[in-house]
Amino acid sequence: MPRRMTDRIIERKEQVYNLLKSKGEMSTSEIVRETGLTHSQTFYVLRLLMKEGRVKEIKRGKVAYWVAEE
Repeated sequence: MPRRMTDRIIERKEQVYNLLKSKGEMSTSEIVRETGLTHSQTFYVLRLLMKEGRVKEIKRGKVAYWVAEE
C-alpha cells in the first residue's frame, strides 16, 4: 500500500467516484469491468473513498455494492 497519494491514485479515485455518481449503485465486479482496473486496485480505491466519506458500501450476501455519497 502506498504511503502517499500519487497522481495515479488520485485519478483512479476520481474515475471511480464519477462512475458511481453517473451510474448509481454498482457492485465491485461491475466497477472493475467499467474501469479496466484490477480487482485489487478497485477495492483499494473504494476503501480510500469510503474512508473520505465519498462512497458507501452496501453488503447483500457475499456481494458488496457501492454508492456515491452526495
